[in-house]
Amino acid sequence: MTALVAAELLKFRTTRTAIGVLLAALGLVAVAAAGTVGTAEDNALGTSQLTQDTVSSALFASLVAFIVGILSVTVEWRHGTVTRTFLVTPRRVRILLAKEIWIAIFSAALAMVGLLLVLAIAVPWLELRGSSLVLDRDAASLAGRTVLATMLWGALGVGVGAVVQSQTPALVGAILWILLAEVLIGALLGLVDLEGVADYLPGRALSAFDGTIEDDGLTRGVAGVVGLAWVLGLGALGWLRMSRQDVT
Repeated sequence: MTALVAAELLKFRTTRTAIGVLLAALGLVAVAAAGTVGTAEDNALGTSQLTQDTVSSALFASLVAFIVGILSVTVEWRHGTVTRTFLVTPRRVRILLAKEIWIAIFSAALAMVGLLLVLAIAVPWLELRGSSLVLDRDAASLAGRTVLATMLWGALGVGVGAVVQSQTPALVGAILWILLAEVLIGALLGLVDLEGVADYLPGRALSAFDGTIEDDGLTRGVAGVVGLAWVLGLGALGWLRMSRQDVT
């Protein structure tokens, strides 16, 4: 399994999109952190809320982790390397597990780098404004959830890629689902007083877990369990589809 995970890292590192993906993630995090600190009102300086808003900037890494998770699977079908992969490792469940493990490691590292970048931007900027971050228990909890949420988003992307397999439909469909379909489904369910059901959709659940959305829906613990259930469910569906395919 270690060799398979290392192979996934090698595949990512040798693609032309690797540097672009990393720069995009760090760029989004940097812009969000700078925007949060730079536009903060004077009466918000030195507050726990500003610290949490600033730390939340690192959550942009989860979007990139989600996309990389999808690409880590769909690129095999796009470039025709899936046949060679299956020949080298006939047990396809091991291939999928290796991708899930690799994306979890990658996502955690990406989130932690994002958090460090947030600190590198926010600390000196706030110092110039005569203030500082409030690094209390709430900030530490949010930082931990940021890492975990990014890992779940990355793993969810692997599941989506394994189920859909075609790269463009997987990317476009997943983004439209998160940004548009879940909103429409929530609105439709609200018409019949079932809006609470929408809280169990994958995007809503993970957003509730990481704090991107705050309402009277799922608690953070329950939201994390629901998000994990979606990861496992999509992973299982992806494995079933992969195990029944003839790619020779």
